[in-house]
Amino acid sequence: MNERLDEVKQQARDLRTEEPRSPAEELGGFELAARCLDKCRASLVGWQGEYQYGCPMDQEFLTTAGINKDEFRDFVATGASDGEVDQWIRSHAHAQA
Repeated sequence: MNERLDEVKQQARDLRTEEPRSPAEELGGFELAARCLDKCRASLVGWQGEYQYGCPMDQEFLTTAGINKDEFRDFVATGASDGEVDQWIRSHAHAQA
C-alpha cells in the first residue's frame, strides 16, 4: 500500500472537534460517500474521535456502490483529493447511484 499520511492529514477533518460531512452530501454520485471519506481520512491519521470508519452508515454506501472497504481505505491513504476520490468511486462502483 502506498500510504501518504502527510497528504491525508492535510485534507482530513479532525472529528475529535468537528463533525463529518452530512450524509446527504454526494461524492462519486453516492450519498453517504463524502461522510465515509471524512471518517476514513480521520481514522488513518488518528483523528476519528467517536466516529468509526466502516460503521453501518459507511457500509450502506460501500455495499450500494459495490466497493470493498479495504480497497477504499487503501486509495484514500494515497492522499487522494476529494476530486480524485470522486473519480475513483465513479470508476470502481459496481452499482448506479
